[in-house]
Amino acid sequence: MRNLLNLILICTLLGACSEQKQALDTWVHADTGSYSAAISPDGKLLLTGEISGFARVWDLQTHQVKYSLQHEEGDAGGVVAAAFSASGDVLVTLEQNSIARWTVKSGRLTGYWSWPNLTAVAVSADGRYALIGSNDNQAVYFDMVQGEMRYVFSHHEKVTSVALSKDGRFALTGADDWHASLWDLSTGEHLWSKNLKYKIALVALSDDGEFALANAYIGDAHIYATRGKGSLVSRLDEIKMTLVSADFSDDSRLLASGRAAKAIDIWEVSSGKQRETWEPKVKYKVRPDSATILDLKLDTNAKTLISESSTGIGQRWAIN
Repeated sequence: MRNLLNLILICTLLGACSEQKQALDTWVHADTGSYSAAISPDGKLLLTGEISGFARVWDLQTHQVKYSLQHEEGDAGGVVAAAFSASGDVLVTLEQNSIARWTVKSGRLTGYWSWPNLTAVAVSADGRYALIGSNDNQAVYFDMVQGEMRYVFSHHEKVTSVALSKDGRFALTGADDWHASLWDLSTGEHLWSKNLKYKIALVALSDDGEFALANAYIGDAHIYATRGKGSLVSRLDEIKMTLVSADFSDDSRLLASGRAAKAIDIWEVSSGKQRETWEPKVKYKVRPDSATILDLKLDTNAKTLISESSTGIGQRWAIN
């Protein structure tokens, strides 16, 4: 009984009981569900890579489709990953064997490259460079204006997740070789690696480049300082979770994360303590009712958050 009362008290204090969390807004974007999603840094646009094989770019203020995108004709393939530039001008999409660069305002194609075995992508703030992960045990820092590779970052197994700091200093890569590795973008130099003792599910960098997140599948999630040898700042205080998406607040005090198993969490960066956790809406009240949180974005003041799930449902939340 004491344990139950303690749990109730904790949920009350932290706002962590999922049934008490109500979304401010809910929208259905993809009736058939999505493979991928990307929310623009300013929270105004959303890309959904839909199971039907094409992608749509949504205006999140009007909730109207601006345009649709597709690399190849037909239902085969589909966008498996995408990212907007912080400048708001460029969108990059990946299918498994190609990468495309688009002008955000018009949806005009400005670059296309055949490229096999792609897994993940991040885009530089100015939209010129893409960090591209692949099954070929490497990530490539690619100049999309010149159409050439600038750096190749090697791993021993396939690269599963990539990130770039908004300030342009660092690249972060994670792979099935259990390592998350930080790289200097001015020289291409390897700075440090961390072994999380299992395959890496997600890596992320704060905008100011000061913090790096690394999570292993059904395992630990650590936040490191990027400077020096990458000292451990905190360990998120829940074990055996798989993260699919993450966003640091602009001041790097908070981290929002989306799990493979439907939950959204808010963490304190300095301590790793969980501030909130809740489960978003799913489309049908049937089993299994899980939904992967494909992407999420905190607003400038970390007062609200937008999430998009694999069920094609987007929601806006107030942060306690």
